[in-house]
Amino acid sequence: MATSFTLDRPGGPAADGLPVASAAQRWILRAVAICADPCQIWFLERMTDRTGPGLHDDVEALIAGGALADSPAGLRPGSVELRDAVRRGIPPSLLAALHHRAAGVLADQARPAAAAEHLLRVLELAGRVDVPLVSRLVADPALDPSTAADLLLAARDGRDPALGPELRRDWALAAVDHLMLAGRVEPALAILADEIAADRAGAGHRALLLGRLGAWYATGRPSLAFDYLDRALAQPDLRPGHRGWLLSTLAAVAGRLGRPGFDALLAAADRAQADAPTPDGEIRLALARAGSALAGGDLPAARRLLGRVDPSDPAARAQAAFLRVERIACQLAGGDHEEAGTALRFAEVDLGILGGAAQPMLAALDCRLRVCAGDLPEASARAGLALRRHPADRLPDEVRAELLAVLVEVAFRQGRPERARELLAEVETPMDWPDALPWVRLAGAAAFDPEPGRHAGLLRAAVDVLDRSLRPLLLVPQQAPALTRAVLLLGDQHRAHQLAEHLVRIAQRVESGLWWGVAQHVAGLVQRDPELLRGAVEQLRATSARPVLADALHDLAGTPGAGPAQVRRAAEEAAALFGRLGATGDQERAVRRGRAPVASERRDRGGADAATAIEGDRRSRHGAGFDALTAAETRVAELLAGGATKQQAAASLFVSFHTVDAQLRAVYAKLGVRNRLELARLWATRTPAPGDPTRPPPGTESGGPARPD
Repeated sequence: MATSFTLDRPGGPAADGLPVASAAQRWILRAVAICADPCQIWFLERMTDRTGPGLHDDVEALIAGGALADSPAGLRPGSVELRDAVRRGIPPSLLAALHHRAAGVLADQARPAAAAEHLLRVLELAGRVDVPLVSRLVADPALDPSTAADLLLAARDGRDPALGPELRRDWALAAVDHLMLAGRVEPALAILADEIAADRAGAGHRALLLGRLGAWYATGRPSLAFDYLDRALAQPDLRPGHRGWLLSTLAAVAGRLGRPGFDALLAAADRAQADAPTPDGEIRLALARAGSALAGGDLPAARRLLGRVDPSDPAARAQAAFLRVERIACQLAGGDHEEAGTALRFAEVDLGILGGAAQPMLAALDCRLRVCAGDLPEASARAGLALRRHPADRLPDEVRAELLAVLVEVAFRQGRPERARELLAEVETPMDWPDALPWVRLAGAAAFDPEPGRHAGLLRAAVDVLDRSLRPLLLVPQQAPALTRAVLLLGDQHRAHQLAEHLVRIAQRVESGLWWGVAQHVAGLVQRDPELLRGAVEQLRATSARPVLADALHDLAGTPGAGPAQVRRAAEEAAALFGRLGATGDQERAVRRGRAPVASERRDRGGADAATAIEGDRRSRHGAGFDALTAAETRVAELLAGGATKQQAAASLFVSFHTVDAQLRAVYAKLGVRNRLELARLWATRTPAPGDPTRPPPGTESGGPARPD
């Protein structure tokens, strides 16, 4: 690099017109000019093989002469015009050499993205391929999949005679994998189609191409995924490593979809992995086992299996996005909404590493989280944005169905059935396993239609495919009661009982208040038992799944056998909850349901007790009254009406701040008050009944809160 291209005149500009006084300064200026980002001194030291005062003096001279501009970010050319002039003045062969040297320097400093950009320029200028450096960069998980794919394709098409046909084929397959991760589906499918049509390398290579097609269709058209993977495994003369890849990929797809013969398939994949072990094969097998556990409703087993795999392991790169998505989905299924939200935020930060294909999957999970936690308007807005941002033909069916399900469910809950039905009419959903499984969540959203007969075929198909895999039901707890309610309205007792059995199976394996509450809710609907529904409500109060609780209260209010007072209380609490969730249509239905007992009582009395009827109507509009409060809510109301803060009430009652906050909201809803002042005024008119938790013991002064046992 000590060679100069022009003779420099002492004390004057270089012969090529650059503002440099020596060949050494020219090399410094060239090294800075070829970089897209500002350069640090360490980069110049490695590019020029110089260190110490000599290099520093030359840099200072170039800054003083205006050839370089300095900033905290680093050095850059003094102007865009100067940068372009320097680049034009470098002979192409030397420019390629400079970019190649920069790629090596940056790769050694763990800056793979910048190194890849320089290496792409080398391939563009000279077609020369540094095979070890290309292989090193594309294996680095810090390099985004899209850039890795561009580098592999450029290297594959390089003019270097040292590139053999086998390496070119391997790089084409690797490029397809990275394009899929980046969400660049069209070029990936085009490469696969060209390679399959050319059939350059026989059955073994053809099997890998068919396997890639199968892997792509796994979350879109599972029947095509099985077809391509089965055809790939039927190819003769498969290498052990290739056979292992195909078997573990097929097992990962078959496990989550509940394909018959999964155990035998998994055993064959295990044997193939033992014969030709690879780190990514172990990861696919872990995904297969976790998927099978979810299909059987065994959420704890799935979480344990997924927890053993490190998504940041370089070997996990191709599956990193799916690992993260599955982990977050398991958190959602367990009702761990706060954990799921944190994991989603971290995954969005890592999107450059996970690849563009992960973005719509994460968007769908974010929308589902918001629905489960009760932020319906925001969930709907985000789902609509995601569908507009990603064309339908580029989205896997599972992701598209999830986003549409959010829009449909929210539209029904907000009292916009026409809009929900329009969305459903735009989609032609498969009715048979396995292709129907990705659409079960859309069927669950359709179950919220007050007229389920419009979607009878879709609803029945959804319940039937759950016999193969419970995974779709696990991720959306509030849809299980909706599906049950819908098939009961269709007069289909058999499928309703099927759903009840599925929910008991899930609850027994998950062992959480959320799933026992949902199971009791479904059983209460099937058996029309208000006691089961009351039990469901009590279980669900301890969870953060507000829509599930609101639905259970609403169904309790509509169950034959529930007394008028219980109907009013349940309906009014449901209406208040629905209002906070933004489910205005559900809120109106709950209000009407709560008023029905009042109207019935008026008819029965024939006007004999008009004053009581008027009071009942007032309570229907404004709150259920003191007798609707639970013991815990009464204690909270007593303390806060007396001037305690939420923190003080939480400490006094030995509960969390969040529990007090939730109970206070319930108090407001039941009493029809809006703030602490209104609560205090109303509470002053109250006379505690015998046995009331706030009634002072005999012989003590009234007004103090009773201590919990």
